[in-house]
Amino acid sequence: MLSIVAYRALWYTALEKVFIIHSGKREEKMPEKTDSTALTRIVEADLCQGGVLSQSLPGYEERPPQIEMTTLVARSLMENVPAIIEAGTGTGKSLAYLVPIVRSGKVAIISTANKALQEQLFYKDIPFVQQHIKHFEAALVKGVSNYVCIDRLENERVGMQFYGKNREFSRLVTMVNDADSTFMGDFETLGFQLPADIRTRVATDSDQCAWSKCNYFGDCYVRLMRERASRAKVIVVNHTLLLLDAALDGFLLPERDVIILDEAHHLEEEATRAFTITINPTQITLLLAQRMLKEHSQLSLQDEANRLASDVWQHLALVADLGFKGRINLERPLEEGLRLATVVADLADSLRKQRPKDMPEKENQLYDKLLKRTQNLAEHIRTVFSVDSPDKFVYYIERVEGQGARGFQLQASAAPLDVTTWLKERLFEQCNVICTSATLATFGPNPTHPEEKGPNFSYFRRRIGLDSIERPEVLERILSLAFDYESNALLYLPRDLPAPVFGVNSEDYMKSIAREMYRLVKASRGRAFLLFSSKRMLDRAYELMSPHLPYPLLKQGDTTRIELTRRFREEEGAVLFGLKSFWEGVDIPGDALSLVVIDKLPFDPPDDPVHEARVALMKAAGENWFGTYVLPQAVLRLKQGLGRLLRTREDRGVMAILDTRLHTKGYGKLVLNALPPARRTMSISDVERFFAQ
Repeated sequence: MLSIVAYRALWYTALEKVFIIHSGKREEKMPEKTDSTALTRIVEADLCQGGVLSQSLPGYEERPPQIEMTTLVARSLMENVPAIIEAGTGTGKSLAYLVPIVRSGKVAIISTANKALQEQLFYKDIPFVQQHIKHFEAALVKGVSNYVCIDRLENERVGMQFYGKNREFSRLVTMVNDADSTFMGDFETLGFQLPADIRTRVATDSDQCAWSKCNYFGDCYVRLMRERASRAKVIVVNHTLLLLDAALDGFLLPERDVIILDEAHHLEEEATRAFTITINPTQITLLLAQRMLKEHSQLSLQDEANRLASDVWQHLALVADLGFKGRINLERPLEEGLRLATVVADLADSLRKQRPKDMPEKENQLYDKLLKRTQNLAEHIRTVFSVDSPDKFVYYIERVEGQGARGFQLQASAAPLDVTTWLKERLFEQCNVICTSATLATFGPNPTHPEEKGPNFSYFRRRIGLDSIERPEVLERILSLAFDYESNALLYLPRDLPAPVFGVNSEDYMKSIAREMYRLVKASRGRAFLLFSSKRMLDRAYELMSPHLPYPLLKQGDTTRIELTRRFREEEGAVLFGLKSFWEGVDIPGDALSLVVIDKLPFDPPDDPVHEARVALMKAAGENWFGTYVLPQAVLRLKQGLGRLLRTREDRGVMAILDTRLHTKGYGKLVLNALPPARRTMSISDVERFFAQ
């Protein structure tokens, strides 16, 4: 595992890209002196029938799982003990943790998986609690690129006549200059769509930010956002910001008493992504295009860096057979890459030596940032292409969408193999953390209670650094489901389909799956999510089914996820063909979604570089890699996918898993026992009768 010092050195550039580093701290916190029992009584009263919510909201119904969760959160807060809570759809978990936080007077950072969930929490859930429970200060904190930079906006307004004639650009300028406007700089709150090229040119960029030396510092949206966060009792962030804050000892975000990890099942994946070093051609091109670098470093070094960068990607294109998966492991040092790292480091030295004297303060600040950016890029290039720590990183090359002649470019990455130790030391040992999600529990041995055979949190705890043996005090709870799955849902598990087949001999298998999906969609009269574990299967199923389905068909990749979701809600009988991003985080209540079909168990692709390397390490150590890592991971994803179906108490529908390994493999029963308790059938006639009712 990398040392903390090494992490700081490697990730400083990423930190600056996401957030402008600051050292502002809350001067004092005055939590109310409330013990666990007293707080529990208060929050129970708030949420029970006859409490403050039922008095102000006609038709209010208390939810026993929500009350159970809120009392557990209250205990965690007051006893300063971590908690892990699985709360299914319909529990109302946001309210369940917000109410005790507000009543306790403690300062909380709430971390969610993405910006959409951040915004739902900040603009919907928090105002509800402020209105009906108690007023408190809250702040929404995003990476700086989500905010307008007034300095860059003004430069574009003055210098670019083209943008001056653009309607959306003019609306933005007017809004920023309106003294009565409530706009706080967040692009997502504009109320209109700013073209991507304009947004890029006017967004805050830490490399272009002079911070306190800027003429617009007094009105700076990022500065104002930071000030709001320093005063707030509840600060809403995403997992990436939280992890980067942990990497700098809590230096990015305000002090806190507790961290709520919502959608906590993403934590290991997000930590791996946040601390993966990636090098691509665009990074080199953008650096060499910087005016200060062009003017204050050796021209011969600039030319050499350009030439070597071209050599690196040309060499990789020639020797790396990426196959149809589009990626391959990098198993030995790349000499061209190491020479490029040396030249970029020399460019940093040249910048240092040729630094102009008597620069204005703003220019000085920007020069410092350029120097640091150049140094960090050199270190990252060397880390990726040296391939010298295979016990700590997996190195790989992949093909991604980009500006190349074929519409894609190659990039090289070094991903950490172990983030568990890091999470344990930098997150869970530094602050009280409450983890919650609709999917955290799976099956398998429970070290602390081996006699118990039901679902447990052992897999989740092992992967994030809250080991059951080391931390027996952690509070755990799997809440009862809020919906009546037995009455409202049917789980279809056919036995007569072929087992999954991969590669060149998979055509018959794909036809069988497409044929079964077609029968199901006809029975449900559209209104379906068809969820696939691979793009290849999705494309083939769409090709086979689309000529024969009389419903609006939506295919992931044809437009944005937001647009696909909007159209699915609005177009009657729509059928959506989706990949990973539609397995979770999509909320379609009511009759619009009545069927969710999953083609096969969502195991990680065996040749995914990080997955493959982690499995290899477990095999070498003699561990049960399939039962303790691969299978539980697939079960959590499967539960997320099935969770798209029932979103309210009135929803009804069919869940279908077209993977016969649930019947033929020894692990099938374990998987099924972890799924919602819907009625089960192997007969499509039962599905047809369900929809006919």
